[in-house]
Amino acid sequence: MTTSVVTGGASGIGAAVAAALIAEGHRVIIVDIAAPPERHGAAQYIRADLGSPEGIDSIVAELGGHPVDNLVHCAARGQWSSFRQTERAEWEQILRTNLEGTIALAQAVVPLMPRGGRIVLFASGTVFKGSRNLFAYVASKAGVIGFARCLAEELGEDEITVNVISPGITATPMIARMAHTEEANIATRALKRRAHPDDIVGPVLFLLSDQAAFVTGQTLCVDGGSVKN
Repeated sequence: MTTSVVTGGASGIGAAVAAALIAEGHRVIIVDIAAPPERHGAAQYIRADLGSPEGIDSIVAELGGHPVDNLVHCAARGQWSSFRQTERAEWEQILRTNLEGTIALAQAVVPLMPRGGRIVLFASGTVFKGSRNLFAYVASKAGVIGFARCLAEELGEDEITVNVISPGITATPMIARMAHTEEANIATRALKRRAHPDDIVGPVLFLLSDQAAFVTGQTLCVDGGSVKN
């Protein structure tokens, strides 16, 4: 049975990805800082803070050295505040969770991956736009893209692929603070509608599949055509 770790799987995109993988017969391990929902299906649940060494250690302990075929890392901490008004402690926490946590998680999981494993990390379409009031979040997600390219190079000898999904604004709990920008964002899209978590699932499943065995080090924008690169 294929084992897939999905972070941020308690809600939003992570929950949609976890549900799809369960439906495909994967053994799914959800990692999230939030308490498990009352119903989270057949998945194993690890409650951990990716922004702390203790959180990473608890994930390693819970995985118990068992093989992990896929890692889908959706978890992130959001931000909506201007550069001048954001306290240092706040932007440091964003970087610690979104970037340092990504690197630490990969270091914890990669040793458990067999040859041909799959890693899908999450960035954001805001990286390509330089959006206002998101400087720390954008910086952290730009770092994820750079990290993924380096990791893909290093893991290629084991045929482990590393790719990045960069969604646009998607209807999830995390974007509540910037929901007032959604209408303007939709206007920039070729497909002029709201994005939902299920819109992101298909690209993730492709990158985990055998059909994507020769795709690595890439960043795929899934935003209805807002970013054109």
